[in-house]
Amino acid sequence: MDKKTIQHIAKLSNLHVDDEELSRFAHELSSILAYVSELNAVDTAGTEATGRAGEQTNVFRNDEAHAQDLELVAALVNAAPDKDDGYVKVKAIL
Repeated sequence: MDKKTIQHIAKLSNLHVDDEELSRFAHELSSILAYVSELNAVDTAGTEATGRAGEQTNVFRNDEAHAQDLELVAALVNAAPDKDDGYVKVKAIL
């Protein structure tokens, strides 16, 4: 990739690039494009497209209340300084 192309990309990106950076970016982008070219040369004709490398499944559980959870909620409500009919009362934030 030449310096003129790097300057064009920088202009499109609204970036200021000095001469030292032009040389470095030209070398780095050329290396990246060479690697992409190598990847494109790999035969993937028999490979199924995938979004993940490994098998993953979602783990779901039923949303069920347990006695331990209810005891914790009751303890928190009982410890609240201001409560009404099993609910904790808080000041309005509006």
